[in-house]
Amino acid sequence: MDPRNLFEYSQALRNRYLEQIAKLPWEEVIKSRGASFDSLRNILLHTIDAEDRLVNYVIPGRTKDWVSRNPDDFRDIDSVGKRLKEVESKTKAYVTRIESAELERKVELPRPGTSSILVRVEDVLVAAALENIHHFGELIALLWQMDIEPPHMRWIGYLQR
Repeated sequence: MDPRNLFEYSQALRNRYLEQIAKLPWEEVIKSRGASFDSLRNILLHTIDAEDRLVNYVIPGRTKDWVSRNPDDFRDIDSVGKRLKEVESKTKAYVTRIESAELERKVELPRPGTSSILVRVEDVLVAAALENIHHFGELIALLWQMDIEPPHMRWIGYLQR
């Protein structure tokens, strides 16, 4: 399997969640829900930041330049969408030009509280996609609790589009 497909799937799916969440009143988007990153907004922003950090800072070896964004600086859904477009623009520019040799290249992955490890670029891309997908499950549960049908798209459905 080409990890780029999985990565692109996670981006497409995240955009569907953003569109669904954009239909809600802002108060619902930022409401504390006791989730991993507390609110729908914060969960979305976490997935965006995780992708940005892994693809645009870890892979090129610029982890020391990484600055986490404060979710409270995002005061409406348009600002979240703008951040998403900025990050996806950078990551798509990189992902679309990846050659097979690049997927095998080793990069240093810092880990909080322990030593860094060397991992393949392919594994970093898969990690970014899986991080998103973990949190999509969380968004599904939160939307169900709100009696909203999530905009989920199964993997096979994505491949057949």
